[in-house]
Amino acid sequence: MIKEIHIGCASTNTHYGKRLDTTLVKLNSKANFSALFTSNKFKSAPVQICLNQIKKKMKGEKILAINAGNANAATGRKGVSDTKKLIKEISNLSNIPTDQILPFSTGVVGQVLDMKSLSKGFNESFKNLNKNSWNDFATAIMTTDTKSKIVKVSGKIGSKKYHIVGVAKGVGMIEPNMATTLSYIFTDLKISESFLKKLHKEICDKTFNAVSIDGDQSPSDSSILVATGLSEVDAKKNLKKIKKDIYSVFQKLSEKLVLDGEGSTKLLKITVKGLSSESNCKKIAMKIANSPLVKTAAFGEDPNWGRIIVAAGNAEIDEFNMEKLSLKVGKFPVLVNGNLSKKYKESQGQKEFRKRKINLELSMGKSKHSFTVIGSDLTKDYISINSDYRS
Repeated sequence: MIKEIHIGCASTNTHYGKRLDTTLVKLNSKANFSALFTSNKFKSAPVQICLNQIKKKMKGEKILAINAGNANAATGRKGVSDTKKLIKEISNLSNIPTDQILPFSTGVVGQVLDMKSLSKGFNESFKNLNKNSWNDFATAIMTTDTKSKIVKVSGKIGSKKYHIVGVAKGVGMIEPNMATTLSYIFTDLKISESFLKKLHKEICDKTFNAVSIDGDQSPSDSSILVATGLSEVDAKKNLKKIKKDIYSVFQKLSEKLVLDGEGSTKLLKITVKGLSSESNCKKIAMKIANSPLVKTAAFGEDPNWGRIIVAAGNAEIDEFNMEKLSLKVGKFPVLVNGNLSKKYKESQGQKEFRKRKINLELSMGKSKHSFTVIGSDLTKDYISINSDYRS
């Protein structure tokens, strides 16, 4: 679908049996890329190496090297050394310099890498370059995900076409800041590196950075946006449409992450508007999204709206004014300027909470600022999955 993106996957036959769990993605020499990583102070070995790599000017062909099953986090100097050894092996196979190879790992924290199996896995992945599909890529990066996450968008301007493909993984330990879990979005559009980075950050802030499943941030969160530059479409002249299409890929991947959240049965879409800044709107939306009481009410399909406004009040926003607070559940007004709506019926709230996607809107003033966050419910399965994650 996107020329000059070469995908090779393999199985280490370890953590996931015969399932694919190692991936190499080879990028063309003209490709520009942007990389965003976790802001957690505790960073995995691959994230540390990537942050050092991208400080340099990376020219020529590049390789993304990904393994699932082991996060290579909290492994100290050995974790960094092991990753560098794998990079060196991949460099020897591909003749691509080590500083042009970016590593990514996801899985259990606090376990050293099984170097023998990973070495074999990446060797096989290299042999399989061009043999594997985008679906294979999406599958190979999964951990506790129940389904792969892939979004494809194609556009046409005049007679010229362009394509965008994104894959992501992640169902737990998700409240990103600067990235999310592992996500890789590719387009054949020609976009300058400086603008690509600006676009990536802007879109991430509205999508991946507006997602929460459990309020915990991974040490491995990484987001990569690649533009190969091979499409004949003039990105600068068609920026509005192109930006919309790239945004849609990020947004759809974000929703897939939430809907596949560990044990998730609901997607909560929370919009807060009317405060003096977008930042304050986001703080309240995130507070609601992360409230265990709101999450469990969503799971139980109980429209307990009192939990929503109490969570909002706990966000420690000075300008919070109960008399200006209005709340909608779906299309139904529950509160209007701090007073219970005379038209609201409990049956209306129950109807909305039975849906797979629950829309909540809080209006807290008259400004044009707003922010939307998506989150999941909290279920018995989430507790079960995470209580025996390593067993």
